[in-house]
Amino acid sequence: MMSWWERWSRRLIGLVALCALVLVVWFAYTNGRWQPVGEVSANQGGIVIQNFDSDGNPMSFEYEEPPSRVIVTYPGATELLIDLGLENRIVGTVEPYGEEPERYREIYSRLPLVTNSYVPSREQVMALQPDLLMGWSHHFTPAALGDVRQWYERNIGVYIVPATIRKNQPTVESTVYPFIDDTGRLFQVPERASAYKEQLQKRVQKVTEQVNQRNYKPNVIILQAHGHSTYSLYGPVYLVDDIVKKAGGHNLTDRQISVVGPERVLAFDPDVIVFVTVSQGNRTPSAEEAIAELLKDPNLRNMRAIRERRIIAVPFADVNNGNGRVVDALERIAQGFEEEK
Repeated sequence: MMSWWERWSRRLIGLVALCALVLVVWFAYTNGRWQPVGEVSANQGGIVIQNFDSDGNPMSFEYEEPPSRVIVTYPGATELLIDLGLENRIVGTVEPYGEEPERYREIYSRLPLVTNSYVPSREQVMALQPDLLMGWSHHFTPAALGDVRQWYERNIGVYIVPATIRKNQPTVESTVYPFIDDTGRLFQVPERASAYKEQLQKRVQKVTEQVNQRNYKPNVIILQAHGHSTYSLYGPVYLVDDIVKKAGGHNLTDRQISVVGPERVLAFDPDVIVFVTVSQGNRTPSAEEAIAELLKDPNLRNMRAIRERRIIAVPFADVNNGNGRVVDALERIAQGFEEEK
């Protein structure tokens, strides 16, 4: 039989092992600071920004001072930094999604681009010695740049652009405006950010007032072509759904439908098609060119909106960059609905 001392010795060893495991886990999630990674105690200084991990779980991180070496893996963040006069903080960014609007073109062309088109390698990131990474949510997964906590442990901040979180139903109010506010606070330019946001809010309010004055509310599908008669239809998990609603339309697609054949598209009978146009190389096709290309697909010729050419083309970047460009798309779509009624 096991003696009393042997039984207690085993229990003691087990307890010590459990305590060691708890310490390892705690340090992994607290960066060794005895508090959740990114959070700060009340008596600490710095700038605390509430954000997310790649799964949309809330995270926060303390910046001792405004970032001065920023790597951007999402063109919408690059454009916002330009809007706020912060382009000199960028040490590396990715190529834009097609041709940039004139207000960004010259400045963006002078920015240093990372070697890889859209997601730099971890080695590239470390070589540039950033103090902040800004990008898509899916860039911070094991297959790409890794979890945000890994960068926190290196004392490198991560800001995931809110519009890229595929969770719930994003709106301009829940994604674009907080993105602007966070950037203003993080870089200590809150006045610039507030002024920029106020301009956007006024433009949105003007569209809202115009929409409220009309009774026409078209049924819509939001379509993107992938070539060879394959398409995706945007659902409520994308910001463009909110833009269409604000413009006075009703999205017939209640969930995301990705890369399907024409038969899935023909299951809908929209009054209007909002057609998200994709750039060809560095060139963004004009609305007329994009619509002409869609009309060439013989598989869709019997769709009512196609026959009547009730199509509104908007650039991919306008509806997917998660910044002030969404208001450009809102105005374009609202004007298109007005013309089609």
